[in-house]
Amino acid sequence: MKGCIMSLPMKQERRYQPRTECNLTARVHRASSSFEGLIKNVSDNGLFLCSSQELLSGECVRITVEPTGCAPLEIDAEVVWSRILRHGEPGGIYAMGCRFIDVYLMQTATSLT
Repeated sequence: MKGCIMSLPMKQERRYQPRTECNLTARVHRASSSFEGLIKNVSDNGLFLCSSQELLSGECVRITVEPTGCAPLEIDAEVVWSRILRHGEPGGIYAMGCRFIDVYLMQTATSLT
């Protein structure tokens, strides 16, 4: 039938906040080590992080980000979910959803001379 739109079941969206896409390199600090990751999107409440290192659900971390043209940020976050994204990579690539606990704007020293 021309002009008729079939109704297909839609995947239910569980997000409460809109996401802003990005590609920000981040340093992830956990209790015993730190490693590099990539922030793929952010919302008012959290971020989506990819890394070759796995973080476990419930783990709390500090994430350091230095966006171009902005003061560096330190973000305390809790991992809400974690899953392997690509099995083909050595050790895998992991995807993690992190909820913000606190965000700190890092002060930078400026010279007056």
